Amino acid sequence: ITSQITSQITSRRLTKKTTSLHALSAMTNFITHAIALLFLFNQSVNAFQTTKFTTKRVNAFVRHVEPQVVAIGAAVAIAGGAAFWLSGSEDRAKKSKYADWERQENEILRERESLAYIAPRDEEPWTEAEIAKFDGSDETGPLLFAANGIVFNAWKGRHFYGPGCEYHIFAGRDATRLLAKSKLEEETDEERKVPLTIAERAALEGWMWTFKNKYEIVGQLEGHDPESTA
Repeated sequence: ITSQITSQITSRRLTKKTTSLHALSAMTNFITHAIALLFLFNQSVNAFQTTKFTTKRVNAFVRHVEPQVVAIGAAVAIAGGAAFWLSGSEDRAKKSKYADWERQENEILRERESLAYIAPRDEEPWTEAEIAKFDGSDETGPLLFAANGIVFNAWKGRHFYGPGCEYHIFAGRDATRLLAKSKLEEETDEERKVPLTIAERAALEGWMWTFKNKYEIVGQLEGHDPESTA
């Protein structure tokens, strides 16, 4: 379900970008033609001024213009306006369609958020046994992991941390040391005895910045010791 939703969202966003490029190209052509028409109009005005036409002569000229010429000019103007409106109607239809898609996506996201919600804890910390129950096995429920003493609900990253996904080893546990070392397999007993290096601590801070800006913080991890784990 999640992969289908992600695929639909990506496809729609690419289609939106393509349509925006077409709309920009159409607008550029319209502006170019408008500038050309303004230039021709300016040249015509200059020509009238150069020949020193009086107001009476100009009015006389207008009165003697053939009705057919006026009708043709009006028809051209109307046709141009209609063409412009029709070209815009297609864009309006696409925008309306995209708006419908966005509404559907937002409804899906709200439903997913509701299903994956878990109440944050302000006072009572989480135990590792408790967060182990939320390792992503429930495809619509919360997905928890701990890093540097903070417990996150990473349901938005289910495609990263869910069963069978690349970072599933971090889910439902204290993933501090694995994150710091960028390891995707368990540490050996000997590796666990070695404190994290300065470089590994810096890498952990990078992960923490990402998590804090992307996922929901739902509490603290019980028994976290920065000296021994981070």
